[in-house]
Amino acid sequence: MADGVGAWSPAPAWTPARALPGLLPEGPPLPLDDQDPYRVAHAAPRHPGLSGPAVLDGAAHEQWSRTWSKTADALRLGGEQRVAEAVALLRCLVPLAQPPGPGPDDARETGSCSGTRREAFGALLSSRPPTPVTFAATLVHELQHTKLSALGDMLVLHRAGPRKRYFAPWRPDPRPYDGLVQGVYSHLALADFFQRCALRAERPAHRAAAWARHARYRAQVAAALPALVGSPDLTERGRRFVDHLVATHERMAEHPAPREHVVRAEAQVTAVRDLWTRRHGAALGRPHH
Repeated sequence: MADGVGAWSPAPAWTPARALPGLLPEGPPLPLDDQDPYRVAHAAPRHPGLSGPAVLDGAAHEQWSRTWSKTADALRLGGEQRVAEAVALLRCLVPLAQPPGPGPDDARETGSCSGTRREAFGALLSSRPPTPVTFAATLVHELQHTKLSALGDMLVLHRAGPRKRYFAPWRPDPRPYDGLVQGVYSHLALADFFQRCALRAERPAHRAAAWARHARYRAQVAAALPALVGSPDLTERGRRFVDHLVATHERMAEHPAPREHVVRAEAQVTAVRDLWTRRHGAALGRPHH
C-alpha cells in the first residue's frame, strides 16, 4: 500500500483494497475495507442499530478521503494523546451505509453510526462521517471500547452478571453492568474531548457547540456513575478503575461549561430518566442508578 490507494498483486483474480493515507504524514496507509464478505457480523446482538456494509464508488472514497485528511487536526483539539492513541490502535476502517433518517416517512440518509467488534481488535465500523470533528469524536468513542475490551481480556474488573437492569442516559433500554462500564468509559472520554475542544475553540459558534456536547456527556456520566461506584461486584482492580473514572469526572469541574449548557444537559438527563422509569421501572422494581 505504498501509494496510499490500495494493495497490489499481479494475480488476475486480485481486487485492490482501498486505503486512506496515514493519519499522520509519515504513517502507513489505513485500509478502508469495503470488500471482505465477512467484514460485518450481521444481526450481531451488540450492535442491532448498525447499518449494513457499504461498497464505495470513486466519489464516496473521495468523500471519505477529504474528511479523513482533516481528522488528525480535529483529534488534536482534544489533546495530542488522542492522535497518538488512534495511530497506535486503529488498524482498519469498515465503511457502513448511511443510517436512515429519523422519521418513518423520511427517506433521506442522515446521521451516522459506528461500532467495534471485540473479536476484531483495531477495526472500526462507521458510516461516512459528515465532518472531521464528528469523525474525531467517533474515534474517541470507539477506541475507548477497543481499549476497555482489551483490558477486560487481561483483568477481571467485576463479577456482575449479565442481567440488564441499569439506567444509562444514552440508551433507551436497561443495560447490564458491563455495558454500563463500557458506556461510562466512552462517554467520559467524549466529555473530556469536547471540553478541550471548547477551551481551544477560536470561533464562538464552535465553542458553544463544544460546550453543549461536553455538558451533555458529563451530565450523562454523572447519572450513571453512582451505579458503578455502589456495586458490590467490583474486584479490587475494578474498584481502582472506577475510582479513576470518578476522579476524571470531578477534575472536569475545574473548567465548567457555561451555566446554560449545564442546566439544559441536566434537564435532558432528568427527562430521559423519567421516561426510562415509566417504561422499565415496574418490571425492574426501581431504576438502578
